[in-house]
Amino acid sequence: MSKNPVKKSTSPQPSRELGTRRRGRKKGKIFFISGPSGVGKGTLISALRERHPDWAFPPSCTTRDPRAGEVDGITYYFISREKFREKIEAGEFLEYAEVHQGNLYGTLRDKLLNPAKNGKIVIREFDVQGFDQARRKLNREDYISIFLQTEGGVEELVKRITSRAPISEEELAHRIESMKNEFAHAKLYDYIVFSRENKIQEMVEEVEGIIAENS
Repeated sequence: MSKNPVKKSTSPQPSRELGTRRRGRKKGKIFFISGPSGVGKGTLISALRERHPDWAFPPSCTTRDPRAGEVDGITYYFISREKFREKIEAGEFLEYAEVHQGNLYGTLRDKLLNPAKNGKIVIREFDVQGFDQARRKLNREDYISIFLQTEGGVEELVKRITSRAPISEEELAHRIESMKNEFAHAKLYDYIVFSRENKIQEMVEEVEGIIAENS
């Protein structure tokens, strides 16, 4: 793990009180997690969710239809396009974008800020564009940002992705460009944590250490 600009720092061991209101703590904190495809963001967040059920993991809002097994308020907040537009006009989103097949996705400001104000640790995954939007609308003391990176850079991520399942050359080229863009934005983040193959536990504990240090 390194604190940006990249330099070595030592994280404390995660406290048993992590995620609970400590004496004198008036507010919680929002922790943003970003990184390129294949770096292990989903694995990390799943582990944190399992280890810390008292933390808040607010989902995105979307206009697309729910898929089998998806639950409103857990997988996503599913709303109509009209309602989404109303929320944009009301300034309720920290960030939003129109993506796959014209569907809208966004992060509701209150779903992050309200749990933090109530002393909760809030975990939110963002791509770099979403994070860049959100950070401009928050007070600097409200959040800490963490970027997941591989020591082998794009080459290592390509090996991970191609070893998991077949992928077309066109899709791979698209992902490589996206990876390069993500890495170029790493300097915006407070911490860089390295994702090493077969060392998921180490990555989880490093992130828990950052959260313990800043909450």
